[in-house]
Amino acid sequence: MPHPFHPDDFPINKEVVLKPTKTYYLKGCVHFKTNAEVLDLTGKIRQRFNNFSKEFLDEAGEAARQAGGPAFSISSSGNMMRTIKTLTDAGSGEPLCDLNITFVSFGSSTVRFPSGSQHSRHEIELCPVGDGWEPQRHEAFVKNSIPYFWDMSDGRVGVLYKCLNQQRVEIARVAGYGFDQDAVLVLNANELDEVVAVSTCIILINGRDAMDA
Repeated sequence: MPHPFHPDDFPINKEVVLKPTKTYYLKGCVHFKTNAEVLDLTGKIRQRFNNFSKEFLDEAGEAARQAGGPAFSISSSGNMMRTIKTLTDAGSGEPLCDLNITFVSFGSSTVRFPSGSQHSRHEIELCPVGDGWEPQRHEAFVKNSIPYFWDMSDGRVGVLYKCLNQQRVEIARVAGYGFDQDAVLVLNANELDEVVAVSTCIILINGRDAMDA
């Protein structure tokens, strides 16, 4: 069954330019089985963001190597890729959400938040967009009745759009880095909670093309 929202229903507002307020380094977060980390590099990169230039990514990689502890840690309930993964505040040890990722060509993945979470009042379901015939290069989810689309049609760069006034505006981007194990995420956190952005991004980069070793 196709997702009720489709990106074709929301033309891109090209007048809105992504202005990141947060930069994260997703260390070991691509196709991982057990543990991974998310480093907050906000304010630690001198290069101005310009769609993941080599200079920007290299400086992000260097900043990650010099960074202290992670902002978030990710653990799995087992040693297989298809287990539920828990995103935790690395400072307080507080569990923030559980990621249940599907690794097949159909179905949906979910992010579940504890009761009373400040990040989301409801579970978030990330679904492939399409009718089974078109390439499934978009993943859609809804938060507080607002549709969002992760768009992977531009190769190794994923773009997150938020639907406002019947148009899509770009609010985040992610690109792979570091021998296909790491990624860099930039986000306008004024438009979406950072835990929601990070968790749905991790689902995106671990989803339908992931394979168990």
